[in-house]
Amino acid sequence: MIKKIMIFLLVLFVLINCVSAIDTSDWSKATVGYDEFVIPPQYENPYSSDFDMYEFDEDIDVFTIRYVNPNIMSLYGYFIEKYPEKKVKVAGHDAVHFTYYDRHDKTNNSILWFSSDEEFYYINWIGHNITPTIKAVVKSCSKSKYSHEEFYSILNDEYQNYKIVDAIESQRFDYPTSKDSYRFYSFGPYGYSFGGIY
Repeated sequence: MIKKIMIFLLVLFVLINCVSAIDTSDWSKATVGYDEFVIPPQYENPYSSDFDMYEFDEDIDVFTIRYVNPNIMSLYGYFIEKYPEKKVKVAGHDAVHFTYYDRHDKTNNSILWFSSDEEFYYINWIGHNITPTIKAVVKSCSKSKYSHEEFYSILNDEYQNYKIVDAIESQRFDYPTSKDSYRFYSFGPYGYSFGGIY
């Protein structure tokens, strides 16, 4: 009897996964950064599309895929400081899911950070849930070359760099108005930096 129940549950699990899988064979594709992504039919015909970004609408919250390697530190640092985040696994990719409420548009929005091969991307969309459609987009790109630990370590290092740069920038704006010189120093995981205003 237990064997029959186990077989039934296994068959049910397989059927549920087959039903929830989305057929993307007729979806269009777009190259963003160094990878190709499937584009859900409702997000075809973009407002703008280039090497760095696929924007469906002028409002990037509607649906956007962005290549972020040149700006990981500033973008990831900004998101960490501003929005609640959660570590998740999406279509075999380690990811960070940010959620926020846009008071102007009165919408719940999401940003999902993940890596493809050795590159980092995020997807922006309206909604707080990681839908099967978003999973299909993430699944369409290459597998990450980073281990679980490496992925989160890279993002954490970038956030630490963001905090160092932010601290230096704030010191630049807070320098005394007297004629005295002002010097600042910074020690971080990537070395030592210093500067001054004279």
